[in-house]
Amino acid sequence: MHETLGIIAFGLIGLSYLIYLVQEIPIIGVGILNIFIASTNEEKKKLQSIAGLYSDGVEVWLIVAVGLTFAAFPLAFGQIFSGIYVPAFLLLIALIFRGLSVELLFKDDTPKWIKYMSLAWSISGMLLMFVLGVYFVTLFYGFPYENGSMGSNIFSIFSTATISGGLLMIALAFIIGAVWIKFNRLTELADKAFNLIKKYGIIYSVPLLFALVLMGINNNLVSIISGQLFVAHPYLIALPLASLFFLILVTGFGHFKKPAFIYVSFLLGMILFFVSGFLGTYPYVLFSHVAFNEGILIYDAMSSETALVVMGVVILIVLPIVLLYQGYKYVYFFRKDQE
Repeated sequence: MHETLGIIAFGLIGLSYLIYLVQEIPIIGVGILNIFIASTNEEKKKLQSIAGLYSDGVEVWLIVAVGLTFAAFPLAFGQIFSGIYVPAFLLLIALIFRGLSVELLFKDDTPKWIKYMSLAWSISGMLLMFVLGVYFVTLFYGFPYENGSMGSNIFSIFSTATISGGLLMIALAFIIGAVWIKFNRLTELADKAFNLIKKYGIIYSVPLLFALVLMGINNNLVSIISGQLFVAHPYLIALPLASLFFLILVTGFGHFKKPAFIYVSFLLGMILFFVSGFLGTYPYVLFSHVAFNEGILIYDAMSSETALVVMGVVILIVLPIVLLYQGYKYVYFFRKDQE
């Protein structure tokens, strides 16, 4: 029973990260695009509106994922966040400036104020996406964890794979931001956004960046494809390959401006990537790229059975309510009569 609860908590952490990311990327993308496609205050207000409509409650999932890690796996939490305090600090700065810049964008009508707030909105969004990309890829690539502690170099989590992951998230934010603008029936702004991502090759960078992520994750014996589940079930290799396939489709559909197909391909690509990563790192809640036996196992890091049971009850009560509320939010704001 105790081990089962630990595995469920591990899965819920992955699910929370995934739900957060697929909601955050479109909103962040709208903000990033504002300095590139909105030439008037009226256009900026429209982008501010569609970003604000859907942002309610999104960060809750990030808090849930981090909070679950702390409550369910305190040993792993302490080690992970002691090793990434610089990226975590940058993430906090990005979240603060993103929130402030959106809220304060039109609190002053002077052109300079609006210009700098718009710039802060875009830059903070790109920083947020980059840090998240580095972090999520590091989860699957493995931390520099050895002999019971993280490496002393605070920049050791940055590698070709993790940096590619950060750039990939920025590229996806541009693309899915354009899709989100189209979904909200701002046709002229959406056309500008699609022209931008085609002109500068942003849509064509997605498969390349994702391929670099996959190759980096699996560049040695300590990798997700050589993990316990992938070795026992070789057919699981189809999952990361399928995620690459769907992100290739993002590029293909992006070239032909097919927003619905882009969004579905993006969702499937992200889901398969996260499933691949969490299955590949199992049974390690802290995966080390130094050696498998250097990582921290779920069973060694999890809290007491009583603590996990209490968390499970709370999640069973709260999770459906949050899902229903957020689902209703999207249904309501996507109504055809909302113009």
